[in-house]
Amino acid sequence: MFRIAEAETKLAHGQSADSNNATMAQTTLLLQLLLLVVAVAASSANQLPSNLTQLDANKIPQRYDEAQLWRIYNISEAMQQRVPVGQMLEQKFGGNIWKENSKFLDISIARDQLKAARSFLSAHRLDPQILSHNIQSMIDEELLEGIQSSSFGHGRRTKKAARSSMHWKDYHDLETIYSFMREIRTKFPNIVRLYTIGQTAEGRDLKVLRISENPRENKKVWIDGGIHAREWISPATVTFILYQLMSDWENQPAHIRGLTWYIMPVMNPDGYEYSRTTNRLWRKNRSPSRRAQCSGVDLNRNFDIGWNGYGSSTNPCSDTYRGSAPASERETRAVAEFLAKRKYNLESYLTFHSYGQMIVYPWAYKAVKVKDASVLQRVSSLAAERILQKTGTAYRAAVTHEVLGIAGGGSDDWSRAALGVKYVYTIELRDRGAYGFVLPPRFIKDTALEGWTVVETVAQAIGPSSSG
Repeated sequence: MFRIAEAETKLAHGQSADSNNATMAQTTLLLQLLLLVVAVAASSANQLPSNLTQLDANKIPQRYDEAQLWRIYNISEAMQQRVPVGQMLEQKFGGNIWKENSKFLDISIARDQLKAARSFLSAHRLDPQILSHNIQSMIDEELLEGIQSSSFGHGRRTKKAARSSMHWKDYHDLETIYSFMREIRTKFPNIVRLYTIGQTAEGRDLKVLRISENPRENKKVWIDGGIHAREWISPATVTFILYQLMSDWENQPAHIRGLTWYIMPVMNPDGYEYSRTTNRLWRKNRSPSRRAQCSGVDLNRNFDIGWNGYGSSTNPCSDTYRGSAPASERETRAVAEFLAKRKYNLESYLTFHSYGQMIVYPWAYKAVKVKDASVLQRVSSLAAERILQKTGTAYRAAVTHEVLGIAGGGSDDWSRAALGVKYVYTIELRDRGAYGFVLPPRFIKDTALEGWTVVETVAQAIGPSSSG
């Protein structure tokens, strides 16, 4: 019997091409068989797991067979000025940038471009470290593991979460997430309000949940996830934070109950669904472009702060395309307008991303710290310490531009510059590159707990609202 653990061990330590092909064929065959079994079993129970929406016959998923994930070190600043390596690999060799910072570049390269891309790097005296020999096998294993754990583990779900079919053993589609939000509103009608703050280009609702016992006077916290479609651990973490808040609301400490919480698990619904049905590694939204072959804008380069600066692209085909103008996108405008009306008492803006295991704060659009950086550093360092104690995972607390490089148009910088929010953090969740965006579902629960730990720590720093 093929075991997932064995496949992951091989993947982590690298494999020969033949071994890779055998593993891929084995995984795909077993995946198809398992899907068939699950589909028959689930249809008899009239319930298909949400991740089977990936099998929509009208959409043919993009495959990444034998595409490799590379990590490239030693790209000097001088070289970047002369030859922007990531940009060249993206434009000339169809590369897909996963992570780019001052220390390294993570990029996936399709099978038919591997030789040419390697020659290009050799010509510039760069040698890639191979993080994965076959990205498709990672994607297959993520799906397979999710199906196994959610389909055969129904009985272990908590009663509180059962009705909306929400759990944290697998990643869920948008409808399951929205159903969970509606369920919470129904259970707590006196303190919960569900907003639809706009629609996407494809007509999906943008939903935000407010939780508050005193909306007029409480200090406010905003939490969002899923601004980048492929970062599935982000909406999973934000829904877990919502569950942690509400599963025992009556017994929450004053620094939790005394705040007003705004929670938006998926800021980019079109992109998220597209990453589930068609292209697992899609990042942007799905707004149509004048250049027909390319769609989508990077929403985290579209906010009105340093918009036309460094770290984004004017090319609609790039993954970091900034859009035609600041706040050109429906999602960006909806969030910006919603928060601008609620900036009074807005104390924190928390946005969840992956990957990298970092808790970072402004600025990102320029190489400067905010004036109260020492306070933000202290709180983020405390959160990182608590995470290490709870799960043993190391997170780094730092200024954004120092660890992620300079990039304009981010929602975090915008919230500080436009609204004057104090505790602004981007949380880069697990991992550090072994799986990257394709984080296996068995890591969801602990990763989400790490996200919740950041939220608790920030809430404590804000303190309860003073009554009166």
